Amino acid sequence: MIKLSIPFLLTVSGVLLTVLFLFTIYILVQRKREIRFAEVRDTFLQNSSQQWYNYLINDEIFSIVLVPRGRAQVAAIEIIFSSYLKNISNEIVEHKIKEFSNLYLKKFYEKDLSSKRWSIRMNALYHIADLQIEDLLEACLQFEKTKISEEEYFQLLKIYSLFQPEMFIEKIKESNIHYSESEYRRVFVLLEDDVFIRLFEDFNSWTTNIQFAAIDTAAVKRNIQYIDQLKQLLTHEVPEIQIRALKGLYEIGVIDEINPYVPFVTSDIWEIRLMVAKIFKHVPLNYTYAYLEQLLQDENWWVRSQAAKTIAENRDGIAKLQQFMESSNDPYAIDMARETIVRKRGNK
Repeated sequence: MIKLSIPFLLTVSGVLLTVLFLFTIYILVQRKREIRFAEVRDTFLQNSSQQWYNYLINDEIFSIVLVPRGRAQVAAIEIIFSSYLKNISNEIVEHKIKEFSNLYLKKFYEKDLSSKRWSIRMNALYHIADLQIEDLLEACLQFEKTKISEEEYFQLLKIYSLFQPEMFIEKIKESNIHYSESEYRRVFVLLEDDVFIRLFEDFNSWTTNIQFAAIDTAAVKRNIQYIDQLKQLLTHEVPEIQIRALKGLYEIGVIDEINPYVPFVTSDIWEIRLMVAKIFKHVPLNYTYAYLEQLLQDENWWVRSQAAKTIAENRDGIAKLQQFMESSNDPYAIDMARETIVRKRGNK
């Protein structure tokens, strides 16, 4: 059994008490710094809010007192700018914020990029993108050469997509890091139309997540410029790409011809037949009724339901469904037509 002497135990206790004392002092100092930081931030926020409003909204002359002196005042300006950018869509305001940020905030975020703390570096990258600090593009390129996380690299991609779209395309081609569909969509939605369309030029060279994200982003943007790109994907060998392309075309809502869609009426995949039934909403019923009648008798409930809805939304749709009920021998299709008529009349 190990025997511990009293002097040894006293020494250990003394060391532990000293460490505890120093740790307590450290916590108190840090707390005091945080309180002081918050006080300076809130004071600047309170004193400058009206001046920022006058400068950004009322177009008054810029006052030098708005230039931050220290990180706490930068934090206050971040709060102010974030509020304006989220709640006001105004190119003049956005330009003023961008101009100010490139002149007076650049040095703070450039310093933050070299911080040892991941959270500080990420915060800097977020604000470089949100505040459009283009002057830090070179600093970002240098930062990329250091050992960074996947999250940091993703934020760099976002920055490149905003400042140098051509570089962004090359970066995602070269990258060995693969992100989720939702992450790619967050970046693609920021691209200018001419750059975004380039994603479709060599479509099969991209990873599946990039392919899906590109199609879904086209659906969200709803720009008629993407119609030709999406129509080209209708002959793709992957059914999921066909389905998403059809969905994108449906969301854009401009159907200039029905011939590309007719073969899908008899597709083996019910999701494709469903999307065709939806797309035919955007085409006059006299061009599509024969195909919708076929889909109304589909084996899949969802397809039947959508075909009936599409017919009913037309001006003469209810009459068409009633005629169908009188002539059809398909009990399931007749029930669907009847239910749709009841719902349609009930909504009036």
